[in-house]
Amino acid sequence: MMYLKKKSIAIASLVLLIAIAFVINYSYQNGINKNASSKSNDLNTQLIDKSQASSSTSSNNQSEATTVLSSGLFSSYRQDRDVNRSRSLEALQEIVNNKNTSQETRDEAQKQIIKLTETNQKELILENLIKAKGFQDAIVLIDNNTANVIVQADKLSEDEVAKIQDVVSQQTGFPLDNIKIMNRMN
Repeated sequence: MMYLKKKSIAIASLVLLIAIAFVINYSYQNGINKNASSKSNDLNTQLIDKSQASSSTSSNNQSEATTVLSSGLFSSYRQDRDVNRSRSLEALQEIVNNKNTSQETRDEAQKQIIKLTETNQKELILENLIKAKGFQDAIVLIDNNTANVIVQADKLSEDEVAKIQDVVSQQTGFPLDNIKIMNRMN
């Protein structure tokens, strides 16, 4: 009886640890987004000032700068997601490799590792499929049967939103209510 309580506590602790990691990840991403926005505004101002000095290439410089800044922001999203996912995987791997951990807890940790790996793979596939639909860049975050999609675009038409929802729903099996789509240019 006492052994089962210890197993339950260990499993609950593991699940709580993963939940905390995702909350920290989400909070961390929001902080970086705010910093990236202010940095991109400063860079946009500098680029606009420079491009006004050379009027012949001003429109090209501005569009190239916007593309570089947007790509940087999406890369930042991916990097943060990957770092946090790696930390979660390392913590789970330590549980699996710990000889003092019960077999049931190890099994649960291995299931979580498999789940995180599958989630990561789905996100990458979805990002590539969304790009194949004609979008310059996209980031997909899957958690608790919901998918959050951020697409690099000034605006999204209803048709574009429907295309993205269709792709995400087909790949994940999530209902449309569990798929959130946002656009972000820079």
